[in-house]
Amino acid sequence: MADTTDLIVRNGYLEHKDAVVDIAISDGRIQDITTGLNANAERELDAEGDVVSPGLVDAHFHTDMALAAAGDRYPNYNEGTFGKEELVAKSRDFFSNESIDDLKSRIRRATKRAVRNGVLHMRNHVYVDSVVGTKVVEATLEVRDELQDVIDMQIVAFPQQGFLRDPGSQHAAREALNMGADLVGGIDPASMNNDIETTIDTWFDIASDYDVGVDAHVHDRGTVGMYTLERLAEKTVERGYEGRVTAGHCFALADAAGGGADYLNSRLESALETFKTADLNVVTCYQSTRPSMPIQQFQNNGLVMAHGTDEAQDVWESHGNMNSLEAMLVASLKLRLNSGRQWGTNEGLASLWQLITEEGAAVLGIDDEYDLQMGTPADLVVHGASSPQSAIIENTTPRYVVKEGQVVAEDGAATRR
Repeated sequence: MADTTDLIVRNGYLEHKDAVVDIAISDGRIQDITTGLNANAERELDAEGDVVSPGLVDAHFHTDMALAAAGDRYPNYNEGTFGKEELVAKSRDFFSNESIDDLKSRIRRATKRAVRNGVLHMRNHVYVDSVVGTKVVEATLEVRDELQDVIDMQIVAFPQQGFLRDPGSQHAAREALNMGADLVGGIDPASMNNDIETTIDTWFDIASDYDVGVDAHVHDRGTVGMYTLERLAEKTVERGYEGRVTAGHCFALADAAGGGADYLNSRLESALETFKTADLNVVTCYQSTRPSMPIQQFQNNGLVMAHGTDEAQDVWESHGNMNSLEAMLVASLKLRLNSGRQWGTNEGLASLWQLITEEGAAVLGIDDEYDLQMGTPADLVVHGASSPQSAIIENTTPRYVVKEGQVVAEDGAATRR
């Protein structure tokens, strides 16, 4: 007599096994992986030989501002100048005028769209400052609770005005952590705070008080940016925070790898050793990734570099569809400007795939159970493509998205609300 289970995914291609298999799911976890599974289920999904992967990981996103640029006919916020200071000021004005209900509506829509595109794990940077306070965190926490059955979301208390330039942001970040945020954020110790050492120390002071990780934006370029990243890695070791710190954007790494000044190029190799000692994570974002971002060097050296879609039709960027596969397609085209056709090869596309799967899981600290193996959580995506490489190139909508054994999206439409 055949066994009975909750859900079966039949004829799914698992890349790590290089085989088409059936996957039995029970009580939210994978019960069996085999060929010709002799079992029945309440529901069966036929992958028809297409690739099945773990849920995609978006390691750096801002749902709080997502879809703000979605105007009635034309996009908002994409005219005029786009200097960082102007955009930072616009951000404060925007959040000051948004109601909790409007925030929740956009955050909810953006998060659900990410899920429909296969994202089941997200690290979300959420605005705090001395004027707006924790209003945006409150809205995001409420939506996270609403959607806890369809996505795992980590919340970073992100002080976009800077902890030193806007000291009240420190209190707001602490309040956010008291409310349920998971990590303390930060931004440019040099250009936004004018004091690299004190800014980084402040990140660690707050983080250690709450025993949480650090995930900071480091946009500064050239030697200043490299020095900032090196000091962040060194202080990570000094504070005993190895493996708990992430730096986002990190444009200076691309400057160092991209044929700039010789002394900057030679500095990259030693910096990678410093990062390895600190177990420092890096997240790059496709909209702002420079063509010379040293993704391959990170992977070859056993360092973690993941990806985040970052902005999605907001005050800073009118682009973005909360789509990690689309992001990797764009990234492959941008990166070839520096490296030729490498990023369109199967090997290059496989490297990009790692950014939104295994490497993202490492950044979020979920890599112990991030895999499709017997006993792991049944968080998976049935793609409409034959391989990870084809999923990126074809940028097809996932056929099924499954969270803890429940189908939460099908052919681009949510099935659980």
